[in-house]
Amino acid sequence: MSYSIIRSARAAAALAAAFLALGARPGGGDDAQEILKDVRRVYDGIRDAEIRFTERTRFPQSSLEQHSAGTLYLKKEHKYRIETEDQTVVTDGATVWSYSSASHQVLIDRYKGGDNPFAPERILAGGGADCAVLKLVPRGESSLVRTLHIWVDKGLVRKAVITDVNGKETTYTVLDIRLNPGLSESRFVLEIPPGAEVVDMR
Repeated sequence: MSYSIIRSARAAAALAAAFLALGARPGGGDDAQEILKDVRRVYDGIRDAEIRFTERTRFPQSSLEQHSAGTLYLKKEHKYRIETEDQTVVTDGATVWSYSSASHQVLIDRYKGGDNPFAPERILAGGGADCAVLKLVPRGESSLVRTLHIWVDKGLVRKAVITDVNGKETTYTVLDIRLNPGLSESRFVLEIPPGAEVVDMR
């Protein structure tokens, strides 16, 4: 079993939740609640979405940075697909597939959508001229994520910064969003590459 794939699958779920704040419940002040209401209003009008993003990962006590780009596909209810150069994470709302091209391994697990680990803590500051920034923290101690910051503009998340329990910081910046493009159901099932090692954890 690849622990790195497990971590990546959970991070992918956090990213999917971050960009549309799925299922988030306000736990801070009135301003935080109003911003999340705006996010919810926008989300209620979205059937599916295609989001192009950049990813930057910074490691604690190191000058090392990793950069990549990818595409996030979302579809109601609880379906997403994240594609980067070296990884693809997919769920159809029942099953999660995580494929690493480096290890040529596919991890399969049950989708655990009821485990939303984030609750808004408070408004922090302005994230640019038209953005507000929310800090979200895990509800439970078992989460691999310490904090999640999201930059919100007009009800859509424009940037997300995820910090894990080891201090690794990953920044996702939205380049382009297409709302309601009419994504097919087949996009949310992974076609396992020929010869890939399959680890089924269900």
